[in-house]
Amino acid sequence: MDVLTLLEIVSALSFIAMTAYLTGRSRFIMRCTHYPYHPASQFSLIVLFSFLSIIGNYSTLPWGDPVVTTRMIGILLAGLAGGPIAGVCVGLISTTYLILVENAALIPALYMIFAGTLSGLLRFRFSFHQIKPLTGAGIALFVELLQLIFNTMLTNTTAAMLLFNVKAAVFTMLVSILGVWLFLFIINWIAAEQDIYGARAAQLSLEIASRTLPYLRLGFNTHSATVTAQIIYELTEADAVSVTGRYKRLAFVGQGAEHHRPGEPILSTAVKDAIADKTIKIINTPADRGCPYPACPLKAGVVVPLFTGNNIVGTIELARTSGESVSELDIHIADGLAKLLSVQIQLAEIDEQRKMREKAELKALRAQINPHFLFNTINIIMSFCRTDPDKARNLLGSLATLMLRGYSNQDELITLEDELASITAYLEIARSRFGDRLDIAVNIDDTAALALIPALSLQPLVENALNHGLFPKLGHCLLAMEAYIEEDTLIVSVTDNGIGIPAQKLEQIQDGHSEGVGINNVNKRLTSLYGSKYGLTITSQPPFGTEARLCIPFVPQISTVQEKGVYHENKSCDC
Repeated sequence: MDVLTLLEIVSALSFIAMTAYLTGRSRFIMRCTHYPYHPASQFSLIVLFSFLSIIGNYSTLPWGDPVVTTRMIGILLAGLAGGPIAGVCVGLISTTYLILVENAALIPALYMIFAGTLSGLLRFRFSFHQIKPLTGAGIALFVELLQLIFNTMLTNTTAAMLLFNVKAAVFTMLVSILGVWLFLFIINWIAAEQDIYGARAAQLSLEIASRTLPYLRLGFNTHSATVTAQIIYELTEADAVSVTGRYKRLAFVGQGAEHHRPGEPILSTAVKDAIADKTIKIINTPADRGCPYPACPLKAGVVVPLFTGNNIVGTIELARTSGESVSELDIHIADGLAKLLSVQIQLAEIDEQRKMREKAELKALRAQINPHFLFNTINIIMSFCRTDPDKARNLLGSLATLMLRGYSNQDELITLEDELASITAYLEIARSRFGDRLDIAVNIDDTAALALIPALSLQPLVENALNHGLFPKLGHCLLAMEAYIEEDTLIVSVTDNGIGIPAQKLEQIQDGHSEGVGINNVNKRLTSLYGSKYGLTITSQPPFGTEARLCIPFVPQISTVQEKGVYHENKSCDC
């Protein structure tokens, strides 16, 4: 082997290595290899490897005729990457080129189609990234040996010419084997590198998401965006982190903060394009960034949109001061982080919608209770105005207390003691309906009386016990209420000795299909606030009575101020 031949082999392999590197770094081409049977993927792979195969007919050095050719590398890789269709098409294009341009013999040229078909059949069994470099080299060795034998049998030449052809074929075989091995090795190396980047990015994204979750669940606003940007800045070691809404910047941390101020309109061209196109934007130069501030230190970066469903709510940008292109790791981190934060923002919106729905249901519950009581109580008071004015006066006071407490605690947690005060006023009115046949027993632990519970959690239970359990009963009626603390859990029971609930109807109530909104509203609010471990359970033994038991975590009254402060401080804003 002379020096020129060695240089030609090295030059050819260098060209193959460069092509492999560019191919491996191209997201589009790699996506085509993952979905090779899509028409667009087929066309792209055929164009790429046809070019590689045709170029392989020429020397990569500026002098002399080629001693080795690399056209077989493009044909084999087309089959391995795109399957039989791509392999056959590239082989056919190469064959046509050899016959029309290089004036090659027909039968040897047709062997290219066979080689593309053979390598393409392997694609049925393995994906492109599963084919090892040694496997590819073995296929190249088999195809080149078969071609050498095929050409020797069909060609009638002198011994000297045969020796020259064999010598050239050996060099070509060596280049094909090394070229296919090198191409697959670089592709697998890039894929492994990206897997490492992806794993590091996923780990970092999950850590950031876990730390930002408590803030973003309260809403996507200036406060949560500032905390999120600070956490991302600390963990990613980016030179700057920016979080925007659709129209203005919500937070900025890092270099350039003096002219990238929160609350200002979005001026960066890259951010505007990311919002308009709903795609990730990679910034490689200050011109790509489009920052109107001439002395901005930020040069490169990546901008990723944040979504709730199909709607963009903002962007996240990781920026670098170096003039080099943004790293692959930064792109993986930004992309993965944007997806996780988008989920958190969407969960916050779902929580807000749930709270609004619960407020509406609570208003419906009040609207259902108050007119009912008002109508019946006014009738009762009117009946006592002449016969028992003092009792009418007391009932009117109880009604005023009940209405005042019912409307003064809209959507607030109240103490069990306050809830019982409303129930006491309600029971005073109820006694006028039952007369002497109703007895009420109340046993409330002193600590339990200070526990916080959602407003209107007990009154529907008492109303159901009276109206559906005790009122239809003939004879003595007993309503008992008990509250105590057991292992940091507040347990409140409302028990009656009424007619009970039939098994079928009780099953409907437990499944959430009862008539009215009272019982359903109570259970849904409790499980929504405290989880499925807590809530309302009802047991009944007709005709001996019913027990409704309410279980929630014990939260003393002192926590109310803290909870209110957090809620109002993190109220969502328009961005």
